[in-house]
Amino acid sequence: MPRSRKLRICLLLLGWTPCAVVAQVSLKQAPGVDKVTQHCTICHSAAIITQSRASREGWLAMIRWMQDSQGLWPLGPDEPAILDYLEANYAPERSSRRKPLNVVFDSEQS
Repeated sequence: MPRSRKLRICLLLLGWTPCAVVAQVSLKQAPGVDKVTQHCTICHSAAIITQSRASREGWLAMIRWMQDSQGLWPLGPDEPAILDYLEANYAPERSSRRKPLNVVFDSEQS
């Protein structure tokens, strides 16, 4: 077996593929993104933010949880700007689906 083929097989077994692409998630560019980057992405990736949607109260609760249990420092005067940014750009999305119907089957009627 040629050496280059052995090398390719070894690399594939180790999980490397020549076309592997690492997706880099970036935050929406808007006022406050610099403060979020400065305080938040030091400890975790931007993907944690982009996949977590919450109301302002929900974001504040997450921040307090991180401060109480994960060692997040006080955000001080940057906290309102961070909350403004998160609320404006990563609030819960509205669903275009209707709510489920409340169906009563014959066997459930009394």
